[in-house]
Amino acid sequence: MKRTAYRKRKNQVIFLTVSFIILLSVCLIFGAFLVSARENTAQETDTYYKSVRIQSGDTLWDIAEENITADYGSVDEYVRALKDINSLDSDFIQSGQYLIIECSN
Repeated sequence: MKRTAYRKRKNQVIFLTVSFIILLSVCLIFGAFLVSARENTAQETDTYYKSVRIQSGDTLWDIAEENITADYGSVDEYVRALKDINSLDSDFIQSGQYLIIECSN
């Protein structure tokens, strides 16, 4: 009778130990996945801005072509973003004016 109780208790301890190890492994793997996902998201969302002074002969399109980032699919899209950032109603800019532009690292 004592042997049966001892074996039963031993089997319970082994089962709990194995279950704990499996649970710990799953948590570590899942945790590593979450950290990896956060790192990728952080890298994609960094945005930098700088101020540029408009020189004589500059156009909004020229500035956009020189400074377009990979976030934009076309120069037209980047020009629209520059107009939004700088609250411009048209494509016309003047010499001496300052523009805030989005730039890459």
